[in-house]
Amino acid sequence: MTTKKNEPKKEVQVVKEEPKKKVRQITETKATCKACGNTWFYGKSDSLEQMGAASSNCGKSMMCCTCSPCAMFIPNQKVTDLNKCPKCNSRAVNREKVTHDV
Repeated sequence: MTTKKNEPKKEVQVVKEEPKKKVRQITETKATCKACGNTWFYGKSDSLEQMGAASSNCGKSMMCCTCSPCAMFIPNQKVTDLNKCPKCNSRAVNREKVTHDV
């Protein structure tokens, strides 16, 4: 068995990596009107709000069908159709998903 007395010691360098920054992404829908060329964006929360408003109005209508006097005091909520152009009201719309890094 041989021993190495004059062998230099090997130094081990520890390299610390910087933590990667988490990239937050926002997904939206980009809508472009084929008739007038108008472009608008809406997100998932916008579509959920519109569905909630439509459901609320539907519930109010159902209460009116049962002759409930309380239904008169519930205000109608404004429902915006996201599949229509806000300028020309055309339904000829191209939609595509767009992801933005924040």
